[in-house]
This record gives sequence, structure tokens and C-alpha cells, in this order.
Amino acid sequence: MAEKFRYGPLVYNHFEDEQESGNYWWPGPPPVAYQQPSGRYKIPIDANGNECLPGECILHPGCRVEEWEAFELFKVPSLSWCKSWFEDNFLIVSDYDVCRYILRWMGHKYGSEFGYDEAFKKWYKGKSLDEMIGEIWPDVQIS
Repeated sequence: MAEKFRYGPLVYNHFEDEQESGNYWWPGPPPVAYQQPSGRYKIPIDANGNECLPGECILHPGCRVEEWEAFELFKVPSLSWCKSWFEDNFLIVSDYDVCRYILRWMGHKYGSEFGYDEAFKKWYKGKSLDEMIGEIWPDVQIS
């Protein structure tokens, strides 16, 4: 039995799989390795080196966000837009978890790799994850 490729909450299935124990059906060529096996982003790649993770998924560090929400200090990716990708792929994910993924993506986007946005940097400093989620999305139940 071949080892399943994983990325965050995704466990990959593909059409050549003998077993269907994963939760995410990847429609392209099967993953064969990880992009950065010992690096920060361990995105599965196919035999041609193409990423096996859509750029419209908030789990992707370079996610191409299409819908935004206004927060008092900066804009954030839309919770409903981000969650729709999971729903479209038949994945059950709580609003709380999607908020976590959005904040992680914002950390990548606004983090040292991309240059800090001062408003974001000042806002999150010293806050817990639950505090951040509660401020941006007050209607989301904190787990």
C-alpha cells in the first residue's frame, strides 16, 4: 500500500489509487513527491513538478483570493469564499478551522517572506489565535 500524500487537513486520493482512504480527490496526475520535503511548504507535486493544490484554496500559501471582507484595520479573505472551496470538494470543515487557515495564510502573505504590513503586524502582536478570530469574526464559535 502506497503512502498517502498529505497537505494540512487534506489526504489525497486520485484515480489510480487502489484504496480510497483519503478525503480529497485530486483530479490531476497523482502526487509523487513534495515540493519542499524539508521546507516550509510541503505541497505535493506530480511527476512534472506541478503543484497538486489549486491556487484558489486558502491552504495554498499563494492563494489567489477572489473575495474579501473589510476589517477595521485591513482587509481579510472572505470566510464564505474560503469555505466554499472545501464544500465544493465535499470536505467538512468548521468555520473556526477556516478562520485558522485564513490567519495562517495572512501570516504567509504579511509575514517576513512577503514583507510585513504594519497594521497587521501591530494588530496581531501578543494576541492568541482565539482572540484574533473573535475580533475578526465575532459570530464564529471559538472551539
